[in-house]
Formats: sequence, C-alpha cells, structure tokens
Amino acid sequence: MSFKFGLILSMFFVVLFFLFGIDMIGLQLTYSELDQKAITIGYLIAKRGGFDDEYIDYIEQKYDVLFTCLNNCNPKFGDVVEYKLQDEYNPLIINNHVVLVSVFRSTVIGYYN
Repeated sequence: MSFKFGLILSMFFVVLFFLFGIDMIGLQLTYSELDQKAITIGYLIAKRGGFDDEYIDYIEQKYDVLFTCLNNCNPKFGDVVEYKLQDEYNPLIINNHVVLVSVFRSTVIGYYN
C-alpha cells in the first residue's frame, strides 16, 4: 500500500520535472532562433550601409522581432553599430507571464562590401 502511495506522489514530481525540461528546451530554441536572426540582420545592415526607421520596420515585420539600436544609430562607413533584438516566449511552468528573450549584437557598417 505504501509503495503505491509513494509511486503516485513521485509521479507528481516527475511530471513537474518534464514540464520544467520542456520550458528549458523551449527557451533554448527561442534563443537559438533569435541568435540566427541577429546574425542575418547584422549582415543585412552591414551590407546596406546603415538603417533608418523604414528599414527597422521592415526588419521587425519580416523577422518578427523587436529591434533596438543601442549605440551609434546614425552610422557612417566603418562604424560599429550595437543593437538588441527581443522576442517573446510563453513558458509553461517557469513563469506566469511572457518572458522576453534578448540578444545583444554589433556589426561593422560596410564590412561585407
């Protein structure tokens, strides 16, 4: 009898462990996808030679991210631009609210030309 009761109680912890693992995998996948988008966006900005509000809107719509320029927002050829990309993740068990996943990157304007 106590074996069955202990087994039932332990299954509760096993389910919570699996849900936590699923959340961690989901966060890692969101971060990896955001990192891939950041590399592509950095390449596009460097190749274009800069960005303006219209291009930022295009990037945000195409890649479904929130783009924020952190440093040197009006760059010239050879300048380094620092930016942040954010995306949302809806966790199962870690948090009741949406988690913002952020990636900080930089690119050199005109480097790829």
